[in-house]
Amino acid sequence: MLYKLNNNKLEIMKFDDFRAKGWSEKDLENLLAENLMNIVFEDNQLMPVFQERQWQKEADLWALDQYGNMVIFELKVGVVGKDTTLQILRYAQTHGMKTYSELEKNYQTYMGDSDVSLKEAHKENFQLENALKETDFNRNQKLIIVGSSSDIELMRAVDYWKGKGLDIDFIPYRIYDIGKDTYFEFFAKPYDYHLNPKDVKGIIFDTCGTYNEGYTKEMYEDKQVRAWGAAADAVGYFNRNDYVFYYVKGKGIVAAGRILWDKPKEEYKGATRVKYHNVDMVVPINMPESIDDLRCISAGELGRLLGGKSFYWARTTKVPYLTEEESKNVIIALKKLYNE
Repeated sequence: MLYKLNNNKLEIMKFDDFRAKGWSEKDLENLLAENLMNIVFEDNQLMPVFQERQWQKEADLWALDQYGNMVIFELKVGVVGKDTTLQILRYAQTHGMKTYSELEKNYQTYMGDSDVSLKEAHKENFQLENALKETDFNRNQKLIIVGSSSDIELMRAVDYWKGKGLDIDFIPYRIYDIGKDTYFEFFAKPYDYHLNPKDVKGIIFDTCGTYNEGYTKEMYEDKQVRAWGAAADAVGYFNRNDYVFYYVKGKGIVAAGRILWDKPKEEYKGATRVKYHNVDMVVPINMPESIDDLRCISAGELGRLLGGKSFYWARTTKVPYLTEEESKNVIIALKKLYNE
């Protein structure tokens, strides 16, 4: 709940839901699907694998955790009442019985017939040492209903089934209009933990070095962090004084710097949009002649260094972000690799 603080008194702010705003369930579905990794479940990463198709009796959104368990989302834009729990239970039964081959077919539909299989994509996205066995997928299911915070009957129904031992949860949302801006409030479980945007953080940033090793060298030599085209907005997650950790797929973290600007700059190279920040390079002091000579902290080594912390690697900016203390520890380890 959002309150206005005025003369030591709390005033409840009025709120709406998607239905009151005239938005559809599909709008809510797309909002969560596009932001599932880097915002909504920042510290409990999920891999979206399917969205509902029109006129099909399917859950709105499915995802997998790093263990291959299925997370089933049912989204409601307004007050719908307790019967929604019966609907998601039917989905749990239907989807929970899916074999790996059925999940593979659904995933390929979602991705538009990718060349990469579901288990290989899952391995890559969570940087697992080995791909899960096909029998490891969909062993367990978790049910999540996202709905209006005003839907008391639905909350009570979820609590009833949770009390019966069902792995189900309700995540409420609210919409606020404050001035000319619209705000979306969402309660990610279990503790709604997020790094405070005003705090210094570290972001692992994919340089696309596996596609063109010149990208990594260019960014280092130009003292920048930048992204192109559809990925350009990823640079916008940085604030001044944040740490950037340059990541090369297949190697790991190869360099680090600190962001110098409050906001990124934008330009066009031909028809391609480019966003970039200027960076104070921290390590290494000098860029090697070849990307093959870069020292690195691998994904596995990074997890051990940070006490078992795991990341979702399928995005340009990897999540969760690092705290300032974690960032400093990674820099110390990177400097040791370069004998600095």
